[in-house]
Amino acid sequence: MEIFAFLLIGGIWAAFLLPAFFESRRHTPTSTTRSFARSQDLLASISGVNSSAIKARLNSARRRQRVFALLATGAFASLVIAVLQNSFLWLAVTFLFDIGFAGYVTLVLHLNSNPLQNAPVLPLVVPESPEDSQYHTVRVIAG
Repeated sequence: MEIFAFLLIGGIWAAFLLPAFFESRRHTPTSTTRSFARSQDLLASISGVNSSAIKARLNSARRRQRVFALLATGAFASLVIAVLQNSFLWLAVTFLFDIGFAGYVTLVLHLNSNPLQNAPVLPLVVPESPEDSQYHTVRVIAG
């Protein structure tokens, strides 16, 4: 009898707690990331740009981030080694990483200075008949 009571209480607790647990799992970052990717694909299909162009742009952004992180990490690591070993050679390597880092940031900022440069141009739809160009009014009655 005690086992039956224990199973009954456990079942009641499970009935109340499990739906809340699974509901909270729907809003995890993984599911929101998936829904964001789906909405991005939907927006890409609506806009004049195909999804492959958007994915290529995202891949190039990831590549830029990797190069940025590599140059920053190289500059920091070579500076740490130069300080620890008291070496002018490693200081020169740090200086070269710094020059590369500054040049890369300047190049990326210059390339991204005009964001409308690659924007798609969509043709305007011109009405063919005069009836299409007339404005229609809507009367709203608040009550």
